[in-house]
Amino acid sequence: MLTESLIALAAAGGTAVVQAAGTEAWESVRDGVVRMFRRRPDREDEVELELHRTALLGASDDTEGSSRQANLWQARFSSLLGEADDRVRQQTEAELRQLVSLVPGVADRYPALNVHGNTYDKSPQQYGNHNHMQIHYGSDT
Repeated sequence: MLTESLIALAAAGGTAVVQAAGTEAWESVRDGVVRMFRRRPDREDEVELELHRTALLGASDDTEGSSRQANLWQARFSSLLGEADDRVRQQTEAELRQLVSLVPGVADRYPALNVHGNTYDKSPQQYGNHNHMQIHYGSDT
């Protein structure tokens, strides 16, 4: 089962692939996607075909088609992350984060991408009354 941040990463990856079509980032994004799916030789040909469709769609103004393509890529990335062992998942996650960073503004739309195993050295303290609550992590000094 994928964590919330991996689900967001897969969604951001789908968005990045579609938004990169027809831009300067396309070649780098396309190459990154192909590299990730080379680990799955049974899917490599269909991925290349789907990348070609995405590139063609990027040349049009089909908003509905772009949304469908983004969802398709999200499902592919989710599957890739979900089926991998821990080592491959970590490598794929790093590559997908790199791919998302190639397309300006995509990562900003997915706040869960910025959460990475937050740990706090002290327990949180909550203070409040009926209308107001404060939560403090660590020392106030």
